[in-house]
Amino acid sequence: MEPDKKKIKFDFEKFIKKKLIPLLKKENKKIALQRSYFSKNKSIVDPVTKHDIRIEKKIRNLIIKNYPDHGIKGEEFEKKIGNSNFEWCIDPIDGTKALIAGQPTWSNMIGLSYKNKPLYGLIFFPELKKYYFNNNISSFVCINNTKKQIYSKKNRNLKKSYLITNSIHTIKNNKMLSFFQNYKHLFKITGTDAYNFCSIAEGKVDILIEAGLKPYDILPHLSILEKSGAVISDWKGGKNFLKGEVIVSSNYYIHKKFLRYFNKKQ
Repeated sequence: MEPDKKKIKFDFEKFIKKKLIPLLKKENKKIALQRSYFSKNKSIVDPVTKHDIRIEKKIRNLIIKNYPDHGIKGEEFEKKIGNSNFEWCIDPIDGTKALIAGQPTWSNMIGLSYKNKPLYGLIFFPELKKYYFNNNISSFVCINNTKKQIYSKKNRNLKKSYLITNSIHTIKNNKMLSFFQNYKHLFKITGTDAYNFCSIAEGKVDILIEAGLKPYDILPHLSILEKSGAVISDWKGGKNFLKGEVIVSSNYYIHKKFLRYFNKKQ
């Protein structure tokens, strides 16, 4: 059931433009000064993890200051139980490998839900100087302060579809390995998880398939994908995608065809 928008008085676009984006720009500047990486082991603190913790803490403090009754869950801290039906989801740095390698496709991801229904999302790529978000009707990309509405692709021809994946968990899965061996013309590895999700919403690719994702890797994208026209499911076509096995397609027709293709016996 859709949330009653008459009861939801929340200007997400104003909040991200006036509060959240300025905060992220300030905090992300500190990351550029420290790209060195220490392996995450029991004795060494990874500097990327330090940035994760710092940025999530800043975002949490901003939310608590402006919306003290909202719940918050994130990658680095325990869940904050709120006194309202609103809950934020934070992935402070998505694409740590890209960040470490000096690639610009890492991002900050924040989502807002109401009664467990995704309402709004923000995916901010500081080095690309752009961010994706949605309102109650549409999804947008904002590049250098210029906002443009985005739409997923309308292609219905599976043989002309571009399929992407990024996760090593996907490649290691025996079913996926067999699938890629048989359908190489559909296959391309690229980007980071967030960048690939946004590529679907922006109409650049047709299908994204992933495994091994966490809820905070997925939740901030859901409303952006929905408002762009994209479709998301688990590998069987169900709603259990928060468990980590995800298929996102640019439209219902290509999604249905791909699921049938993917789930047939190899």
